Amino acid sequence: MSSRTTRFLTILPVAVVLLTAVVAPGQMMDMGSAPSLGGIRFAADAWATPVLSGDGTVVVSYAVAYDELLFLKHEALFRARYEVTAILYDEDGKQVTGDSWRREVHVDEYRKTNSRRLTVREELDLKAGTGRYRLKVELRSLDTRSTGVVETMVEVPEISHDGVTLGTIIFEHEVGADLSAVLNPAREYGEDDPIVRLRVPVYAAPGLAYELDVAIETTDGHVQKSLTDTIAQSAFLTEHLRSFSVLDLEVGNYFARVRVSPLSDNDRVVKRARFRVVTSPKSWGQDFEKMIAQISYVATRDDVERLLDAPPERRDDAWEAFWARNDPDPATEWNEFKDEFLRRLGEANLRFRSIVAGWQTDMGRIYIQHGEPDDIDAQPIGRLLNSWETWYYYEEHTKFIFVDREGFGEYRLVETSRI
Repeated sequence: MSSRTTRFLTILPVAVVLLTAVVAPGQMMDMGSAPSLGGIRFAADAWATPVLSGDGTVVVSYAVAYDELLFLKHEALFRARYEVTAILYDEDGKQVTGDSWRREVHVDEYRKTNSRRLTVREELDLKAGTGRYRLKVELRSLDTRSTGVVETMVEVPEISHDGVTLGTIIFEHEVGADLSAVLNPAREYGEDDPIVRLRVPVYAAPGLAYELDVAIETTDGHVQKSLTDTIAQSAFLTEHLRSFSVLDLEVGNYFARVRVSPLSDNDRVVKRARFRVVTSPKSWGQDFEKMIAQISYVATRDDVERLLDAPPERRDDAWEAFWARNDPDPATEWNEFKDEFLRRLGEANLRFRSIVAGWQTDMGRIYIQHGEPDDIDAQPIGRLLNSWETWYYYEEHTKFIFVDREGFGEYRLVETSRI
């Protein structure tokens, strides 16, 4: 596998939080996909397109960055080969349907094989009847044993001409100069991808009038922004598009909440779907002392001293010079060092927050410095032993051992050793 961009951050020589949300009884909650497990990291999501007969289609979307694939020289190009398998299981754990697809990716330059920005995106279809399913998506390299796995839940709802059915909330990016929409299976947004674009399918009789309220909420139910319109249904299936900026939101988990309220009665349908803000100006750039403490995890001592020595009126210039000095590929329009640092900072704050901010924990610091572990060995809490985790970084021949001595999810680094 080509060396990952997740390893480029310079190292200075000097418990996952459970998500809770406020939800009224009967409202649909879409938690999205868990992070992929295994040697290939990728994102996958799914939504259903039901039909009146009771059957429908589950659409599986996935995205994998080029730097997660193994590219080998092939004639005048570089080629990566992989297989995608998608399987639906019913609520009893029985396989209902599934399929596999083999794919090849070709690039003309070696540097593209290491790109995190270049990605493969695809949509795959599975036929399924109404019901709730567990979806397992596996991506396997055909040239190595590396495999990644994502699992999520998807529901094919029953629909009829008599009522209103709210389809799956679909998350999209806006990309390119023309702001074309592409699917966002990771459901992650930030400074370099600041617009949450939502596609909302509504199934109802043509002509039905209803109020459509689309909002962004925190996990404890506080509305951050919303758009409300009165709609007359134009066809049995009408898709509504709504867009929101995340630049005024803190890094964290949020829900897109959609509520359809017919004007003719008091019945209404509500769904929520989770997404994440992974970088934000509100979480970075507001507090100079905190910025210095955070960047010290990956900056050299000389770089930190340059930033500290800059007078207040020149700090912006000093930061721009710092990012430029550490840009691993100035020929590209983006700064991979800056992007990766801010991504890891946001991820650390999301995953490792305890009594302090996620970046201040031992796990958060190691994550920011080294990126996602290649493997994790975990022992859950028991009656006699403390819970612990060992993170393995095979390319660096290093492992880190964390122990939760108090039993409150505050993992402390107790050992760093070579492997």
